[in-house]
Amino acid sequence: MWERKIVTASMTALIYAFLLVAFVVLPLESDSGGLWDNVNGLLLLTAVYLAYSFPAIVTYGVLTSIFSDWLARRVPKRFETIVSFGLHIGFGLVLLWLSLGAAVLFWTIDRWLKHKGRRFERRQALSSLVVPAGVLLAVVGIVYFVGMVQDVVRHLYG
Repeated sequence: MWERKIVTASMTALIYAFLLVAFVVLPLESDSGGLWDNVNGLLLLTAVYLAYSFPAIVTYGVLTSIFSDWLARRVPKRFETIVSFGLHIGFGLVLLWLSLGAAVLFWTIDRWLKHKGRRFERRQALSSLVVPAGVLLAVVGIVYFVGMVQDVVRHLYG
C-alpha cells in the first residue's frame, strides 16, 4: 500500500500543479506582457506550485491517506469508500480550498489505481518520485533559458 500511495502522490503533485496554473492563474492572466513573458510566468508558477506542493503531498498526503484508509477499514464494508473520502476531505481542509483540491485529486487517483489492481514495487515507487523532481528541474531550466534569450534579444534589438 505504501508504494501505491507514493506513486499516487507523485502523480497528484504533477497534475495538481498544472491544474492550479490552468484554473487559477490562466483566467487571471492579463495581456500586460508578450507571449514569452506569459509563457515564462506560467512555467515559473508551475515550478513554484510543484516545489511547494510536492513535498507536502508526499509527506502529509501519504501519511494522512494511509491513516484515512486504515480508519475506513474499521467500518462496515459498504461505508468504507464514503468514510475514506470524508477523511481525505477532512485532512485536506488544512489549507482550505488549496489543499482540499489536492486531497480530492489524491483520493481519486489512489482509488483509480486500486480499482485497476495496480501493484507497485518499492523501486517503482521511489522512481516515481524522480518524475516530479525532474519536471521541476526542467521547468526551472526552461524559465532560465527563456530569460537568457529575452535578455540577449533585448540587448541586440533594444
